[in-house]
Amino acid sequence: VFNGDADGICALHQLRLAEPRDGTLVSGVKRDIALVERVEAEAGDELTVLDVSLDKNRDALQAVLDAGASVRYIDHHAPGEIPSHERLTTHIDTAATTCTGLIVNRLLEGRHRAWAVTAAFGDNLFDSARDVAADLSLSGAQLATLQELGMLMNYNGYGATLADLLFEPAALYRRIAPYADPLAFVQEDDAFATLQQGYADDRAHV
Repeated sequence: VFNGDADGICALHQLRLAEPRDGTLVSGVKRDIALVERVEAEAGDELTVLDVSLDKNRDALQAVLDAGASVRYIDHHAPGEIPSHERLTTHIDTAATTCTGLIVNRLLEGRHRAWAVTAAFGDNLFDSARDVAADLSLSGAQLATLQELGMLMNYNGYGATLADLLFEPAALYRRIAPYADPLAFVQEDDAFATLQQGYADDRAHV
């Protein structure tokens, strides 16, 4: 269950690079954050929830737990009171300098750092992105490409409905899923060019 912006997608991607598994993807446009209520959970199900406010999903989260599912909740938005439950694990950090992708990066000890940098750029955390990128030995041009990728992935999530987007978030996640290196995704998958062109077209209309 993940926000349809760059942060949500990149957070999920880091986790699945480190912990591959097949699962059902639940997402929506960037501003669609009441996502947990779409899950019809059963006992034994395992949910990972990324980059959506716990406070906005509290009742649905409780329902999922009551159904017997286990939940790992990773987020950077203000959660309100966090429920105490044996099947709920939370990693929530509301610092202004972090995002969900950076929280996942810490949990994974930097194993897929370049995607965390992309997430941070997408969330407009430019200083944090550059700090995390410091250990990657990227050129200025490579860093600028990650910044553009983060911005474009984030921009793609804006729309009133999924039909407004160039790529539905789940579809965009599946496009990046084969790539441990975001720079390889940029070079090899034409989705990047589609995102570039869509953004340029919108700018031209403005």
